[in-house]
Amino acid sequence: MRKFTVSALCACSFILIPSMTVTQSHAAAQKVATASADDVETLKTYFKKEDFNYIVETLDTVESKSPEQHNMLISALMNIDLDDAEEAAEQFIADYSDNYKAYHTHASVMGAQASSSIFSALGYAKKAKKSLETAVEIAPEQVAVYQALLQFHLMAPSIAGGDLDEATTLAQTISKLDVTEGQFATAKVYLEKDKQAEAEAIFASLIEDDSTHIRARVELGSFYLGDEQYAASYDTLLPLSDTDLAVVSKADTEAWDTYQERKSNLMYGKYRLGQVAVESGEYTDSGINALKSYLEDYQVTTIDTKGLPGANWARLRLAELLLNADKVNEAQNLVETIKEDSDERFAKTLKEIKKAIKKRAAV
Repeated sequence: MRKFTVSALCACSFILIPSMTVTQSHAAAQKVATASADDVETLKTYFKKEDFNYIVETLDTVESKSPEQHNMLISALMNIDLDDAEEAAEQFIADYSDNYKAYHTHASVMGAQASSSIFSALGYAKKAKKSLETAVEIAPEQVAVYQALLQFHLMAPSIAGGDLDEATTLAQTISKLDVTEGQFATAKVYLEKDKQAEAEAIFASLIEDDSTHIRARVELGSFYLGDEQYAASYDTLLPLSDTDLAVVSKADTEAWDTYQERKSNLMYGKYRLGQVAVESGEYTDSGINALKSYLEDYQVTTIDTKGLPGANWARLRLAELLLNADKVNEAQNLVETIKEDSDERFAKTLKEIKKAIKKRAAV
């Protein structure tokens, strides 16, 4: 069975943060009494710092949570305990059964559960599909509901309900609602059907358009990376290293939403470029520069970073590349800033890096 994911809300790694002290817990308890939707903006700073326990302590006992508060709570829980996240997602649906976003969030948790559980993957996948189909029923005018269901059909195996013919139909529906989104959807379907040339033709057109070139490069570059076409991925993503975006005011909601989406894609493209360097063993200098730029942006940006890889993962990738570049001291200094992580892959890589640093330092 292929790995199953459905646009997970959380950052790319599952990070455990030590429990809060009694003083911190009390402060959080005081805050929940007056928690409002505005607090979500404040809590995003804690999410960026990967202090997920603080977010949970703050929001867990808030009564009559807003959809934004539900979303933030579940996003934090997905980085701590998926079973708790599942329970919270079910509560989100109970509180907002007529809100399609509640079902999207639930599907995200089910996708994460399916990815982490071999024995229960099928059951979770089917639950994700059901939630996504319910979202379509609730909001048939929203492009996002068809995009999420499309992603399911592209990623899930047929035994779990994935269907490329259904994905094709969904891409056609998306095209009727939004021409540009229809192009992206169609390109994804072509890639899954091994029609790379057809997909590349669509992406070439999207890359020529200033409003879509960042996202198009990220999506195509990510495909190449996953397919181990490293040179193609590098060539596609590299121009993003020199791409800048003018910051806009949050007061202009429409302009801000567009900026936030483009900035998030741009940052993710830089992270991906670092991944290309790590996985290929080539392009080390470009990868180092890309990840340093990503970390700088991550620290200062005012956009919502929940859907982006956390700083911990970026530092880990950067440490790998610094070792590849024989910059042992810089790698060691960076490793000292990396938090311990219960994720097995993360912990294993960090252990290997520490071992390599110690070995080289002894020479």
